[in-house]
Amino acid sequence: MKNLAILIFAAILLSSCGKDNDVNLDQIHGKWYYFSEQRISANGEITIDTLDSEDYYFDFRPDMTFLSTADGEGFYEISQDSVHINVKVKEEDQYERFGFKYRISGNDLALEEGRVTANMKRL
Repeated sequence: MKNLAILIFAAILLSSCGKDNDVNLDQIHGKWYYFSEQRISANGEITIDTLDSEDYYFDFRPDMTFLSTADGEGFYEISQDSVHINVKVKEEDQYERFGFKYRISGNDLALEEGRVTANMKRL
């Protein structure tokens, strides 16, 4: 009986470990329109700049390619709560890599890098 309890405990432990690394890529797919940027200064002062244009967006595609209407094209990778975007403006350019912590809540996406957070909406 003791061996059965150990086997059941081990099975539960192993099945729960894999779920921590799952990433739902479907949540980030699509066009996200940039609407504001929040900055926190070294002394804690918060400034928010808004953008009133539907011309500036990020497009995270299901094939892991990426388009920014302002920054160029490339590809992205996701792990846990981070997204890494590799982008170049021109074909002959080298890729530049940017890393962000990301949060999705409904139709809102926040991309945070240090003291700057880009706020985006899926329309």
